[in-house]
Amino acid sequence: MLTKLEQTQRQLAGQNSAVDAWLTARRTLLCRFIALTKSKNLPCASDIQDFCQHLVDYVSAGHFEIYHYVVEAFEHASGRRLSLANRIIPRIEHNTERLMAFHDAYGEIAEDDESLMDLDEHLNELGPLLEERFRLEDRLVAVLDLLDALSESAAAEA
Repeated sequence: MLTKLEQTQRQLAGQNSAVDAWLTARRTLLCRFIALTKSKNLPCASDIQDFCQHLVDYVSAGHFEIYHYVVEAFEHASGRRLSLANRIIPRIEHNTERLMAFHDAYGEIAEDDESLMDLDEHLNELGPLLEERFRLEDRLVAVLDLLDALSESAAAEA
């Protein structure tokens, strides 16, 4: 996932400050996730809560800072591009629900909470969810870049 993130950052770097900040937040989230999964011992509650807070911050940034740009661009789109957006956004929304279920289960956890016994299993489920989310978001941003390029091209021709 880190390799794909680096590729995405190289492709999108400097094009939009909100996207740059969002990708930086993605890197932080991913690093925290990796730290939780690589720990030989059960992570402490504060590390889990910290990850959950970064998860909420990342998802919120996407919904409130990035997606509105995408939706505005899609409102001007038609045909295949609009169809693509209509397929991606519901999948991201479904993914959000699943990610928030993890947050709800572990965001306020205590050191002696019995649900920590299921953490390993839930982290194993969370990895593919994060990977899917990043892939869908990258597709969404790629469509946005395409729409920007098309609108600039149309403006130049006018």
